[in-house]
Amino acid sequence: MARQHHERYYFDDGNVIFLAENTLFSVHRYFLQRDSPIFQAMFSRPSSSGEGKSDDNPIVLEGTKSADLSCFLSCLYPINYGHGDLTTYEEWAAALELAVKWEFDRIRDFIVQRIKDTATLVEQIVTARRLNMQQWCWDVCAKLCERAQPLTLEEGQRLGLEDTVRISEVREKRRARPKVERSIVTGYYDGWQDPEKLHTISDASDDVKYYVKETLQLPELPFTSPEPDYYIL
Repeated sequence: MARQHHERYYFDDGNVIFLAENTLFSVHRYFLQRDSPIFQAMFSRPSSSGEGKSDDNPIVLEGTKSADLSCFLSCLYPINYGHGDLTTYEEWAAALELAVKWEFDRIRDFIVQRIKDTATLVEQIVTARRLNMQQWCWDVCAKLCERAQPLTLEEGQRLGLEDTVRISEVREKRRARPKVERSIVTGYYDGWQDPEKLHTISDASDDVKYYVKETLQLPELPFTSPEPDYYIL
């Protein structure tokens, strides 16, 4: 298939040319090496081959889809400053994957905030899990576990069987088991929560957070394993 210039991201004054699938992108290396240590390292290496200098000898981005690269570059060259040019969850997720891969931290944080503002909780969990973004994944799972409405069939299909069962388990335990309040006098947990009310996981003690994270099997558990007695919700 013949190569073609991207209709938006092939700039006449661009000084580095990339090939994604059969599409050529001519952009400015200044922005790439300014914001990404990956591209800083790439451009700091001496090259006698002239790679990236012409359409005939571009830098080939193996495994990168041209549509995904276009989504990412819209964040580097936005028309709609402050909000971004992308409109769908799928576009934001594609841009985020490249921002994480190439370590564009500021663009990553901007995209995450846009996804938080526009995507469903389940879409956020799916994205955070795929990219191993632990704190975001934990925060969204907590919101879903605390939500009054039960999981829908569509949400279960998106999450998959294992995550659906784990989240349902945490939701039920937070409704039905005692509040985690250890008595100073007795040393035991006492007090009962309203079985219809879901209490805030993020306000629970660290041992309870550990239990919930272990149940949900979230990546990179940040807590030290508590004593077995603490595994009570």
